[in-house]
Amino acid sequence: MKKNILIISYVFPPYPGIGGRRWAKFAKYLHRAGHNVYVIASQNPFENTSTFIKDIQEIPQENIIYLPSKYPSVLLQYPKNFFDRLQYHFWIKTLPFFTKGNFYDRSMFWKWQLYQTIQKIIQNKQISSIIVSGPPFNMAYEVTLLKREFPDIQIIVDYRDEWTFNKVHGFGIISKKRQEVEFQKEQYVCENADIIMSCDEIILEYLINRYNVKKYFHLPHGFDKDDFKYLEVDFINHQPKNDNRIIISYFGNIQPNTEMFFNELCRTLDIIRDNNISLYDKLLFSYYLMSPFHYEDIISFHKSKFIFNYNISSSDVFSNLSSSDFIVVILSKRAKDYFTSKYPEIFYLQKPILLYSEKGRVSEFIEKHKIGVHLPQENFYDAFVNAVINPSQFSYQDLDVKQWDFENLTQELVSILK
Repeated sequence: MKKNILIISYVFPPYPGIGGRRWAKFAKYLHRAGHNVYVIASQNPFENTSTFIKDIQEIPQENIIYLPSKYPSVLLQYPKNFFDRLQYHFWIKTLPFFTKGNFYDRSMFWKWQLYQTIQKIIQNKQISSIIVSGPPFNMAYEVTLLKREFPDIQIIVDYRDEWTFNKVHGFGIISKKRQEVEFQKEQYVCENADIIMSCDEIILEYLINRYNVKKYFHLPHGFDKDDFKYLEVDFINHQPKNDNRIIISYFGNIQPNTEMFFNELCRTLDIIRDNNISLYDKLLFSYYLMSPFHYEDIISFHKSKFIFNYNISSSDVFSNLSSSDFIVVILSKRAKDYFTSKYPEIFYLQKPILLYSEKGRVSEFIEKHKIGVHLPQENFYDAFVNAVINPSQFSYQDLDVKQWDFENLTQELVSILK
């Protein structure tokens, strides 16, 4: 049965960033499945654009409505000059007067234009379900309030990140009084939305325990076969290359707190170079990045072993990753328990994972399924060398990666829609 679905995702192509990927992908597959998909998103305030624009080209463009951001764009990036710094400090001092809650929430000025746009779409398109995805989260609260006026419309709130825990998206640096306002909003959402949904089970567990959520749904991130359509992936065993190189790849952004990984890696390379030159000569690190690499000084003595590629398309990244032997994942302390959008793509490629993080759910999953190795700081060298000289110990044979296929996940999503 065809459904009329309204998706509200502040970050959505051409707005850049990984936050727009999730609902660009689901919107595409919902449309392909024959459903009527409508989207409300923010206009792009940046010069650069999303790498996921291709994913929304099949959707009728009149079905996507972009609203002015209205949030000061100078607060969305690091100030570039003296004038930017003046504006930045002005708005940081001024914004708290416009809300009792989190003034770092980019949707704080969206209330009236969002309400008017939703009301118009509901009246004209016979919407049966609204999916609102945060961050930012204030719009999730405003949309849930609409249950008072439209009780028959299903409201689904999708948490891509945490709202009131882990001190993210400005929550950790606002006052206790303002935090309490955000807790109250989150509670209202959890008590009044029809379904609370998240890409990660740990977020759902928090909400269930704190607010006794009864209706919830885990909809994980997935891989999109369109991104891999030029590849022939063997779902049984990783097939080695014909040459002797050991290519270790990384893709995405390098977080600013990951210098410890590069320190450990270069210390390990020092030892390998001094004791096993044949292995050292085989190693090559290929990085596919969306932002500048800031650790040139750390890797300077091994610079010839690193290749950096910037801002290339997803299909080109995955085409290159298909010839890699390992993929590195570097996690902050906060991320050690979270399964981000990167994992299903690695699973689809069937590549062994070199995970640098504290022990957590991710390391337990990787080691349980024998699809990679956890590189602990205290034993980095031994774990790294053992992995790269013995890749046959890793296999995806016991992991059904098709469960993360966006096409299959979309069928699961449709099953809960009104």
